Amino acid sequence: MDSRISRFFAIPLIFSSFLFDINNEFNSLNANVKNSPANKNDLDLYHGMGVSFLCNATRKGFDLDFPKTLNVASATFASVISQKHGGKIIEQKKEQTVDLKQLQFIASLQLVGSALQVCPDNVPEKIEKEFKIETERLKKLQGL
Repeated sequence: MDSRISRFFAIPLIFSSFLFDINNEFNSLNANVKNSPANKNDLDLYHGMGVSFLCNATRKGFDLDFPKTLNVASATFASVISQKHGGKIIEQKKEQTVDLKQLQFIASLQLVGSALQVCPDNVPEKIEKEFKIETERLKKLQGL
């Protein structure tokens, strides 16, 4: 009986230590790699994944809270830019470091805009109204 219990606990411990060793090797290999800034293709991919997540998670049957799901999707977008690309993007052929809070805000707006096209029934009216107000405000700020 004791041997079965010890094997029950030993196998996960051995497996987790093996994964820990692999992860340390991977991290040490990647420590010397310079993160490249996110280009248009990267940004489009992350945006598409965010919209897909947002629409799937808020569709009927799942009915997750739209604002919370939007926050997760936009925070993940900003986090990937930060971790994978060192917080840098290429915009207008120049490498730029982005403020992650601003990036998350802009990502939220873009994700809502896309959700209004892809899955408009999932977007609550309140969010749609806020989206329209914010996009108008940004257009005025940019002088468009």
